[in-house]
Amino acid sequence: MADPVLTVRDLHLAFRKGRQRTEVLHGISLHVNAGEKVALVGESGSGKSVTAQLALARLQQEKGTEAEGLIEVLGHDATRSPARIAAMRGHRVTMIFQDPTSALNPVFRIGEIFEQVLRAGGQRLRAQEARRRAEAALAEVQIPDPARALDSYPFQLSGGMNQRVMIAMALANGPELLLADEPGTALDVTVQAQTLRLMDDLVTSRGTAVLFISHNLSVVREFADRVYVIYRGRIVEHGRTEQLFSDPRHPYTKALLAAAPRLLGGGLPDLPQGAEAFADPLLVHDGCAEPGEVTA
Repeated sequence: MADPVLTVRDLHLAFRKGRQRTEVLHGISLHVNAGEKVALVGESGSGKSVTAQLALARLQQEKGTEAEGLIEVLGHDATRSPARIAAMRGHRVTMIFQDPTSALNPVFRIGEIFEQVLRAGGQRLRAQEARRRAEAALAEVQIPDPARALDSYPFQLSGGMNQRVMIAMALANGPELLLADEPGTALDVTVQAQTLRLMDDLVTSRGTAVLFISHNLSVVREFADRVYVIYRGRIVEHGRTEQLFSDPRHPYTKALLAAAPRLLGGGLPDLPQGAEAFADPLLVHDGCAEPGEVTA
C-alpha cells in the first residue's frame, strides 16, 4: 500500500466571533494514498470545502479560527507548519475550484496567469519557454487554439474552456496531490461530464493523488476509488466506491443514494426537514468508521 499523501485525523474546526463559538468539523478522519482518487461527499454546508481549505493551510492563520487535530500533507503537519504547506501550494499541492471564472484574475490574460503558475513551481523560465509549455499544457486539455487562448482574458473564454485552463494550470507543475472542490459544478451537465472525464484521464496517467469534493454521486461513482460520506461535520461512512454504492450502511448514505436518481445531473439535494430522524450523525452502523478511525 502506498504511503498517504494526505492524512487527516480527529480534526476539529471552530469559528469564534466574540463570545460565540461554532464548531463545524467534529473529529474528521480520512486519508488519501499516493496515486489514489478519493471522494468526500455530502450536501451543502456539510464541511467538505473547509476540510480542503485546512489541508491547504488556508484557514489556520485567520482570526477567530480554531483547529485541533492532525493534518499531514506530504509528510508535513499543516497545523504546526502552515508556512511550509503554503510554500508547497502551486506545485506539489494544487487545487481546482468549482467556479473557474471567479478563480482566474480577469485583469490578466491567460498566458500571464499561466506564467505565474509555472514560476510558482520554482521553474526559472524565459518568456518564450514559458509560453511553449503553456501552449503544450492547453493542448493536452484539448483546447483547440492554445495560442489564441493564452492571448485571451478569462471573460473571453467559455466556462468550459476556463475550467480546462484551470485543470491545465493545476497539473502544470506535476503535483503529488490535487484538491478538486466541486469542479465543473457551474457548467452545463454535458460540458461538466466531458471536463471531468478529461481530468480523470490526466490525473490517472500522471499518478496524481486526488481528494475530490462533490455532492454529485454519479460523478463520484465513475471517478473515485474510495468515498467518505460527511454529514454535519462528521464522517458517517466510508469504503471502496462500488461497495459503498452497492451496500450502504448508514441511513444518511442510503438517503443520498435514494435521492440521487430523481435528479437529472445525479446531484444531491438538501435533505428534507426531519432528516435527522433517519440520519443521526452520531449513529455509527456496521461498516462505518468509528470516530477518529483511519483505515486503508
